[in-house]
Amino acid sequence: MKRSENTSKYKEVESMHAYEATLEVVNPLSFRTNEYGNIIRTSRILHNWALRFALNGISGNPEKTHLENLQGTPIYATPAVPIEIEYEFQTFHPFPEAPQLLKNPGQLTSGSRRTYQGDYTILHFKEVIRPNSSFRFAVASLHELPQNLLITYGGKRTLQKVIFQECSITESEPINGDLTHPVNPLDFSNKIQFTNAFEYSIPPSPLFEGTVSGSFIGRRIRRGSNEYVVPSEW
Repeated sequence: MKRSENTSKYKEVESMHAYEATLEVVNPLSFRTNEYGNIIRTSRILHNWALRFALNGISGNPEKTHLENLQGTPIYATPAVPIEIEYEFQTFHPFPEAPQLLKNPGQLTSGSRRTYQGDYTILHFKEVIRPNSSFRFAVASLHELPQNLLITYGGKRTLQKVIFQECSITESEPINGDLTHPVNPLDFSNKIQFTNAFEYSIPPSPLFEGTVSGSFIGRRIRRGSNEYVVPSEW
């Protein structure tokens, strides 16, 4: 969808709906955030693009970029930060088919035989977020959302629960000063510059929070002492 078509969609909406959302982890949740040897870790901060795909119920075209796939979707989500979080380690076999294939060496090429014979006995560990953990984030939507929503989410596309609580949202305005909740700079039409920021190196793109140098255009979502910043358009 072209940006001009996107803009007209926004003009048709009399009011933007805003929510503070709570992600309740119902089933083990994991992402391939970092790898250290045979350990795969899941970040404490959840990237917002995966949330946006899940909330909009789309999987995306692998030939397009994430932003191209998400352009024109009605629901925007910020990155999510933990309210309460616990981890557990799960073991898995990097080559689950290896033991069976090695019993039938005729099915193996010389390259795969070397791979399986060298690594198939090594167990890998995955750090996953345990059920009953929870995260908070903000959502802006072109239509009203139900109070509760089940989504398929994470590297294993497990079923998770999201609870929405309505809150206030400003009109588009210059945003400056301190950002106390992570933002994804690639979601905003004008460049965000920081004088003092913490970078979360989370694939597929880094997230930031800290002090903005100058200003950029966005909307503020507030609920109690929690404040979030979302783009005017996405």
